[in-house]
Amino acid sequence: MKKILVSLSFCAVLLACKTPKQSSQTSPENYTPAETKTETVAAPPSQDSLFVYLERTPCYGTCPMYKFKIFNSGYALYEGKRFVDMLGSYEAHIAASVLEEIKTKAKTVNYFEFRDEYPKKASDFPSTKTTIIINGKRKDVMNGSGAPAALKDFEAYLDSVKDRAVWKQMH
Repeated sequence: MKKILVSLSFCAVLLACKTPKQSSQTSPENYTPAETKTETVAAPPSQDSLFVYLERTPCYGTCPMYKFKIFNSGYALYEGKRFVDMLGSYEAHIAASVLEEIKTKAKTVNYFEFRDEYPKKASDFPSTKTTIIINGKRKDVMNGSGAPAALKDFEAYLDSVKDRAVWKQMH
């Protein structure tokens, strides 16, 4: 009986630690316009580049898991994975005034001065990944825990931009 319990415990640990493979199609570096063709929102020009990226990673509980990207043209992509209202792939257009607002907010919080990583205190905590590219200058931040309030506020602000967008599901 003891051997069976040990075996089951070992299997449970292996399953809990298994992480999903990330698709190369959805990472910010591998964006291609072909993956965004739709009839409802104009796809960005082929030279369009990433402006903002926000990703909420999983935890062992019911943490929202999604990715949100905005390109310099205002074209936006959202991919809901787990524990979110919108599951699947969506697209939207973010107004130029909001893009400027994001730039201003990034400068106000000194986004480019944040550390590259604020490590997790426990493996079951979710993380938030953000990337901003302004005038060719790129900054990636991984927020596991312990980040300054200004970074958390900026992440919440990006979520509010996502929440205000008018999303259309991609087919």
